Amino acid sequence: MLYQGTKVTIAGSIINFALGTSYVWSVFASGLIRELGWSNTAATLPYTFMVLTFSMVMVFAGRFQDRLGPRFGSFLSGILTGAAFLLCALLLTPLGMAFFYGLLFGAGVAFGYSAVTPAAIKWFPPERRGLITGIVITSHGIAALVLSPVINSLLIRVGTRSTFFIWGLVLFIVITVLSRNLINPTKEKSAEIRENASPPGVERKPVPALDWHQTIRQPVFLTLWLMMTFSAGAGLMLVANLVPIAEMNFKLEAGYLLVSFFALFSAAGRFGGGIITDRTGYLFAMKAVLLVMSLAMVLYLVADGWPGVALATGLLGFGYGSLFTVFPSAVAELFGLENFGVNYGLLFTAVGIGGGLGPFASSYLADLVGTYNPAFIMGFIACLTAFALALYLGRTAMSHTRNSTVSG
Repeated sequence: MLYQGTKVTIAGSIINFALGTSYVWSVFASGLIRELGWSNTAATLPYTFMVLTFSMVMVFAGRFQDRLGPRFGSFLSGILTGAAFLLCALLLTPLGMAFFYGLLFGAGVAFGYSAVTPAAIKWFPPERRGLITGIVITSHGIAALVLSPVINSLLIRVGTRSTFFIWGLVLFIVITVLSRNLINPTKEKSAEIRENASPPGVERKPVPALDWHQTIRQPVFLTLWLMMTFSAGAGLMLVANLVPIAEMNFKLEAGYLLVSFFALFSAAGRFGGGIITDRTGYLFAMKAVLLVMSLAMVLYLVADGWPGVALATGLLGFGYGSLFTVFPSAVAELFGLENFGVNYGLLFTAVGIGGGLGPFASSYLADLVGTYNPAFIMGFIACLTAFALALYLGRTAMSHTRNSTVSG
């Protein structure tokens, strides 16, 4: 009989896989451009609204999860994401898509994403949080590897409108059915998990839990937020435009395959980043990830043909995917698990600022100058800025830990 934590992890991973539809937007966008004649900027607008909504609603969704549990949040996610795609099928206009995909789908992803990771890691000891986080969110990243060719095939065979309708039904059924498996451990079970994690004769003192009012006043939180803004923004400005980048900058056909390649390495980064974080700590992992992403931006600028573009995309995918393992581990270690949902939700607003503006800016400049090179340069600067902040984070984190230990 499966351990309850394993059941929660499996259900959460499948739900995250379905929510990984968000990473396939560039494939949907190619259909809108090809079939309906949308511009690159217009096709990016719904994704921009989605990222902004997703990140902002994460705060409320995280608090919802902390108070009512992951089952309700994930069930609501299935309702919202399914309805969003069904309504998109009825109104395929930039304004309609910005509302239904951008706002409704973005909110649905937030409620689902904020539920699955906290539910899973609460069933396992601290030294396995990075690994469990990596497992749960790996499915979110690997979704694009599987879904990219599936969505592309649907777009070709049945058209854009029918593809949105079909996918709405899939999201509704999969997420709502699996949501019933997401539950938190009881207080007694949580105490047992902490006790069993401690070495013989050693009492493990839990991290003092901070609510969101206390969290946002911590210097270490502001540093983390700025790092997330620059690093996630750098990644998302390219993720949303991989197919147009392949076609415009490198004259490559079958750009949707680049989305799948990104997804493969993003999944590897999410899983590998969890292992690295458990072994070296989140701070070292952050620095390594940001250097990898910086290198990817340079390679995009000098690449010529499939080998160089594939290498740059692989490095970007691994680095970007690792962000979503490393940052949750940092939040759990610095601010505790009791209010993890809302605290991580607050940090995730950075994704909305960086990731919401980045894709739109890169698409606008590409329409203006006929190349995505400005996006690669902006991404390089953003990653180096985040790396500099990581150096500062080491000092602020030590001070925060000492103060928390004294106050706890």
